[in-house]
Amino acid sequence: MLSPIVHNHIEDVKLMLLNVSLDRQQVIIVIVASLIAYIGFKAAETLVIQSYYSSLRDIPGPEPDSYIWGHMRRIFNAPVGVVYEEWVAQYGPTFQYRGLFLSRRFFTLDPKAVAHIVNHSYDYPKPSEFRNLLTEALGKGVLVAEGSDHRRQRKIMNPCFGLAQIRDLMPIFYAKAFELRDVWLSQVTDDSEEQEVDVLQGLSRATLDVIGLAGFSYDFNTLAKGETNELAKAFHELLVAPMTSIFPVLQSRFPWLKLIPTKRGQIEKKSRGVMDRVSRQLVQEKKTALLQEKGDEGELKSKNMAGRDLLSVLAKANMACDIKSSEKLTDEEMMGQITTMLLAGHETTSSSVVWLLHDLARSEHKLIQDKLRAELLTLSSEQPTMEELNALPYLDAVIRENLRLNPAVSALIRQAGREDVIPLSMPLVDRKGVKRDEVRIGKGDPVYVSIVAINRDKAIWGEDAHEFNPERWFKPETHPRSSDLPGVYSGVMTFIGGPRHCIGYRFALMEMKALVYALIRNMTYCLPDPAPKFEMRSPMVARPMIKLADGTKKSCMPLIVKAISGSE
Repeated sequence: MLSPIVHNHIEDVKLMLLNVSLDRQQVIIVIVASLIAYIGFKAAETLVIQSYYSSLRDIPGPEPDSYIWGHMRRIFNAPVGVVYEEWVAQYGPTFQYRGLFLSRRFFTLDPKAVAHIVNHSYDYPKPSEFRNLLTEALGKGVLVAEGSDHRRQRKIMNPCFGLAQIRDLMPIFYAKAFELRDVWLSQVTDDSEEQEVDVLQGLSRATLDVIGLAGFSYDFNTLAKGETNELAKAFHELLVAPMTSIFPVLQSRFPWLKLIPTKRGQIEKKSRGVMDRVSRQLVQEKKTALLQEKGDEGELKSKNMAGRDLLSVLAKANMACDIKSSEKLTDEEMMGQITTMLLAGHETTSSSVVWLLHDLARSEHKLIQDKLRAELLTLSSEQPTMEELNALPYLDAVIRENLRLNPAVSALIRQAGREDVIPLSMPLVDRKGVKRDEVRIGKGDPVYVSIVAINRDKAIWGEDAHEFNPERWFKPETHPRSSDLPGVYSGVMTFIGGPRHCIGYRFALMEMKALVYALIRNMTYCLPDPAPKFEMRSPMVARPMIKLADGTKKSCMPLIVKAISGSE
């Protein structure tokens, strides 16, 4: 939100440009001067007012690297979670660090503090600049909505993710999982051969196909044809668009910087145009189909529902007669759910299974891979029921451990919507030597929880917290403090918790289990020799990144895949 002073300044510049004949060079000078003035004003406001008078000023933390960037460059250039884990080792689970122009940011892994923040999520909305970034990429879906808008959208969307609905979608999960298996097996001509396969590419395509069919009855068919479909291509380009600097963050905070064209901005604009057009068409088609199913009295006939995909269920709930007009989703919000499902229901799942295959492929985890395969082979059905998959204890432990160690979304980024006091279970000693069991937060203070760091915190999960160890889930006494975390699933924070927990987490769990069932029984996985160094990077979702011989970086996961004797 622009301050009145800055708003008036913008209006003055507009009037000047309308009434004065300026050449191109003069216009550029005016724009640059205005940008400098605006950024200077915001920097002074942050440095002098917010930073000096902040209630966080006595909380311990690292000294800033830069008066402009704070610690943001260091965080941006490092793999996910690494910098925060270093600070936790030095300052404990609760500290402050610096954002742009030395703005103070509150960081915590303290379970009591995290539970307070998560369970009062409407008092801790996403920062405006982060919401701007998400809105520009994904539209006005439930991921971006806050407060009453979020409650309204969530209420309409809840029927989409019930157990009965997910059970109906299991055939889609299996169909694409086995199609991916067959694609990989086709690259191995006989049992004695092995092949290097980029499992990231295959899983990304499989999960995109799944969310297309299960989400809105849209056939991307990328497993067979690649990203040739216009919507698939647009989303793929948006997802892999380069973010080689923190300039997009600056643009979201200082809107005038969007006047400066960037490659990512151009890709984003083009992709959003395609996504908006196709999404609008899909929403209209669902509404038309449902209107045709109305009974004589204008009520929707549930037994003759037009489609079982998530968007059909959502449209039906949104058009129900007992929903007030003020509670219904707009077409723009419905469109936002499509792009939200594309990200949350596609890329997060593929990323999670990619990291799972990587961990299973490590030589020290061969016994884990073998044990998992043996359990999966106890089921004779090609398509076990949801209940049969959930009854496999080792599969369940493997999935839980992977979600703990490799969360697809690396952080919870919030901002205090009001003054508050955050309680601590582990007191801190501030810069004045005072022991505190709570921290006072001012309105507008940024709040940050690293999901990667808290899922790997040795104080919670034990000394082997950084190791892939499914056995820990059979020994809850080894990590009793995990029960203090407010995560909606198994004490891990991967699906968050509270009113804003991941609405589709059951969908994601069953899709992951179906993929693992199809991909592990008939194939083995190991790392290439020599194995590249994989880093977890997170523009939006925590993807693997490797450094190529020419110094450039590529998002991929090459693994050696080998068929098992007797595979189909």
